Amino acid sequence: MKSGIKARVAGMLSVGVVTLAMGAAGVVAAPLSAATATTSGLTPAQKRAKAKAMKKCKKIKKASKRRACIKRVNKRFKPKPAPAKLAATVGVHDDYFSPTDVTIKKGQAVKWVWDNNNANAHNVTLVTGPAGLTPKDYYNLSTPNSPAVQYTFGPKALTKVGTYDFVCSLHSTVMNLKIKVTN
Repeated sequence: MKSGIKARVAGMLSVGVVTLAMGAAGVVAAPLSAATATTSGLTPAQKRAKAKAMKKCKKIKKASKRRACIKRVNKRFKPKPAPAKLAATVGVHDDYFSPTDVTIKKGQAVKWVWDNNNANAHNVTLVTGPAGLTPKDYYNLSTPNSPAVQYTFGPKALTKVGTYDFVCSLHSTVMNLKIKVTN
């Protein structure tokens, strides 16, 4: 029992000596809580749920199943990315977009807002975009025919540098929009 106390006292003394030495050298140590804090982006309830799920995974004996379980838990509790910064709002009016030319930086977002005075239905359709866009990208950057009023599309983040050409497919001769994305 006495040796255990001596070991703890010796450990505390060594921490004190290191702290004194750091103070004399002008080095300021970060508080323990700041040094161990994580930026996981999870709420406390999500952290508890993840810890509980990980505990179940760690009990799995077969290594391959344990790794698969841990991978599923990490995927399930992956924090959501921060929403993109809104850089432009495009008005969807009868027979025109306003503005018709927009320049934004990579990763910024655009939102389309239908005018409440519209008489006709409209949509937003991506016709051409930068190289590397997938069919899914084209689909996600297009709307179906929408009501004439009280409709908003987006904000949609544009993550590839280049020029995006949008039209209203119902009025493609007059409703054109060009968005240029730069670095």
